[in-house]
Amino acid sequence: MTVVSRERLFAMSLHLHRGDARQPLAIMLRRDGGHCIATYDPERASPDAAAMLARVRLSSEGIAVSEVILVDHDRDLTALYRAASKLLLDVEVTSGPRITEPVVRVISQDPTQAVYFIPEDWDLSDALDRLPIAFATARPKIARYLDRIEQAKKDAEGKIDQALDMVAALILETDDPDGVFDEVLRIGHQVRAERSAGSAPTEAA
Repeated sequence: MTVVSRERLFAMSLHLHRGDARQPLAIMLRRDGGHCIATYDPERASPDAAAMLARVRLSSEGIAVSEVILVDHDRDLTALYRAASKLLLDVEVTSGPRITEPVVRVISQDPTQAVYFIPEDWDLSDALDRLPIAFATARPKIARYLDRIEQAKKDAEGKIDQALDMVAALILETDDPDGVFDEVLRIGHQVRAERSAGSAPTEAA
């Protein structure tokens, strides 16, 4: 198993902007330095669709998305999208009769294909508050590991947040915590061995 990749180490944030009908396509995507920008025409696409399609497009190009940030959107909606994206969840506001309260549903066997469904006109700040429980209900094993990682971050007082965040993202993507830990430990042993070999004294001629 090889789960730690250059793409994961250098994951990019996705910034979602509201465009207009003058843009040639409903959703435009481009890279800008260390992040990606998606611009959508609200007459032809919803922010839900724009974020989902942009993530799929970037994934096909080997680019991992660390978080989705809505630019110049409603404050509660922005907070909700960002929190959901960190759990690899798409967000869909729906008027469908079968969604009566916020719920996370895994669409297929692929753990990255999960959606946080929110009924239309539901209070978004309440939906944000419900997100952890909704996620834990849909993926209880992964939620427990993420709680342990959050506690480890607190215990380490922020010293290894980036490494732990990467481990959390890998667990979310693979649905295989044991495999992720084995891979991280393997890399750790390899790095230590390389450092030991590099610092070994050379024999005198």
